[in-house]
Amino acid sequence: MKAPNSIEQEINQIRLVIYEKTKDMTPSQLTEYYKQSTENMIKKYGFKVIASAKEKK
Repeated sequence: MKAPNSIEQEINQIRLVIYEKTKDMTPSQLTEYYKQSTENMIKKYGFKVIASAKEKK
């Protein structure tokens, strides 16, 4: 098992990588980036995607 400090360092490294990829993106480009990066997980686990928390069931 990894030590808590090494886990935190790994998470921070991932955040920096994502930041570097996305820092110059417009809001719409950023939205599309996250949609594409999560698409496989949505399919794999069968998540239901909604546009808003206020959306009726």
